Amino acid sequence: MNTIQDIVNYVSSDTRNKIVFCKNNIEGIEFIDVGGELSALLSNNANDNMDALRNFLVSNSKESCYIGKYLALSNVGILFEPELKLDIRNLLDTYSTNQCLIIKSDAELSSDYLYWLNRADGIYINLTGLSYLGTTK
Repeated sequence: MNTIQDIVNYVSSDTRNKIVFCKNNIEGIEFIDVGGELSALLSNNANDNMDALRNFLVSNSKESCYIGKYLALSNVGILFEPELKLDIRNLLDTYSTNQCLIIKSDAELSSDYLYWLNRADGIYINLTGLSYLGTTK
């Protein structure tokens, strides 16, 4: 199941955040390779990681006739790099308030936690208080 229609139904709900976690591409959604793009940006502008990331994310929002404004990211592992010192939870909150934020990853989603890549690795984000849809596809 978990198709564009599931996302349409979710996005039309009255929630503060609109975050979708998926494992595969979704038909009609254009994903941005954040790892490749951000690596290139940071190699040219290593002074302010947050500004480079913020500018990148703002400039890559898309529009869908089904779900409206969205930002779809793949290859997000770079966001978890400790050297970048990014507040990923805040990024999720910020970029899912006025648009749908779609994250394609093999991360494990369980009980309001997103584990990168699984519970055993010890890297996670607490999603408590954020509205999200975790797809199985």
